[in-house]
Amino acid sequence: METRKNRMTVGGLRKADPATLEILAADVMRRPLGQIEPGTLMDLLALAEVPDQVGGQLSKELTRFRDQMFREVSDLPDGPALAEFCAELRALDPALIPANVRAHFSERIVEVRTEDAVGGIEALLAHVESVPPSPVALPLRPEPSASAPAPKVQKVASKPKATRTRRTTVVDDRREAWIREDALERLKGWGAKGLKESIVVAGARHRSPYKDLTEAEVLATLRKMKREGHLRFSAGRWMTA
Repeated sequence: METRKNRMTVGGLRKADPATLEILAADVMRRPLGQIEPGTLMDLLALAEVPDQVGGQLSKELTRFRDQMFREVSDLPDGPALAEFCAELRALDPALIPANVRAHFSERIVEVRTEDAVGGIEALLAHVESVPPSPVALPLRPEPSASAPAPKVQKVASKPKATRTRRTTVVDDRREAWIREDALERLKGWGAKGLKESIVVAGARHRSPYKDLTEAEVLATLRKMKREGHLRFSAGRWMTA
């Protein structure tokens, strides 16, 4: 297993609304088992158990992620590596260990042979035995409100409209450099599929060291990268060129 400093941690996954969750989970689901902090891993595997709450494309991506993670867990060598992984899970609150993880190790214990692995799994199962998994209850998507009919307004002669001058967003060089690096790093693993513009923008603002980074700054930089041939934009999605 990789050292903790190399692992990605994402907080608040079990409390995020589906739209925010899609942004928070996108990057971490591209990483291998050894690069994900155990608590974050358990959160995502718990979310994979509630596709009705997640919905849409994210539900499918969580299912693929779950299957990939269990394949990687199954590939851990029967010995100290598997025992170490179990020990890391035992360090978590047992309520955070979802049912699918418990079921996996209940089946796995009959397959392992080394004393280290057997002892590690037994200790993990004992750790969670008397504590049920915490249920996942994501906030509901807000229902669109039915707007009341707009009152009729009597038209009056209006003054000629002034010619509108298109505003150009100027992005500080340091911010632009950070946005460029973040966009390329985030999009390089998505190939021709790319990512929705809203996810790219929201993700950049969420990760940015500049807390006042605006949507306009991110979009201005993305469009500049498109003009330069570094990125492509199609059907509402950004991708590397």
